[in-house]
Amino acid sequence: MKAAFSLLLLFALPLFSAPVGNPYAPKIIEEGFFIPKDCWVDARAGYEGDFVADAKLKQYGQGQGRVDSYQQETNSGTATLNILERVDVFGILGSSRTNADWRFEDSSGAVHRIELETNYDFLWGVGIRGLLVDWNSLGVGVGGRYEESKFNPSWLTSDGVPQSVGGSLLKWREWQIDLDFSYKIDIFIPYVGVKYSNVQTKISGFSIPISQSGTGNNQFKNRIPVGVFIGCSLSSSKYFMLNIEGRLVDEEAVTVSGDIRF
Repeated sequence: MKAAFSLLLLFALPLFSAPVGNPYAPKIIEEGFFIPKDCWVDARAGYEGDFVADAKLKQYGQGQGRVDSYQQETNSGTATLNILERVDVFGILGSSRTNADWRFEDSSGAVHRIELETNYDFLWGVGIRGLLVDWNSLGVGVGGRYEESKFNPSWLTSDGVPQSVGGSLLKWREWQIDLDFSYKIDIFIPYVGVKYSNVQTKISGFSIPISQSGTGNNQFKNRIPVGVFIGCSLSSSKYFMLNIEGRLVDEEAVTVSGDIRF
């Protein structure tokens, strides 16, 4: 019954921004390819694909009102240093792209709609995850993460009319902290938690107005700072781990990731 529940949880996730990960991750893979099992430190490498369907942002500073849609797609490689199977310190290097659209009202009362898409550009991040409680099959953990990227817009339209993107730039960054709970059921380790995040996007350098200020600049931040997440990891405790995670309330996103222990 427990295994069936875990499978249901796993495949239900896509029905729901930065990824969080399993609090039990520091000790999910107990045996690696090269580093002895009893060594106090080990290393992992992996892949992380993060797909944000709606980051739920709002305009501030130069403008006001919600951002109608803010999507982000990221593919990254990860490197993790594990200490005593209790703490993970990790780095992220990858490629990311953003698509957004929003509306603003000019001084005459007319409403304009802006649509923007960026090229794939370099993204980096760092994070830490700690397993505070490991009692029988229950795990309680905390973590934190920071990511940022600078995007070059590939196109922008104002009321459906293409505009020049020369000299423009979109800067995005996010930090978050989280508290989570996991429970090991054979090869399944489902988890659930809550996170607080701060997301900021700064857009600048456009030759046409893109905000209520009447300038070619705008700023976004998250409308809801607190969100929840739910996920499940699969591993036989040797060599490999696969993880899938969904996030909601503050954003609608899904992440697929995997690790190999050396």
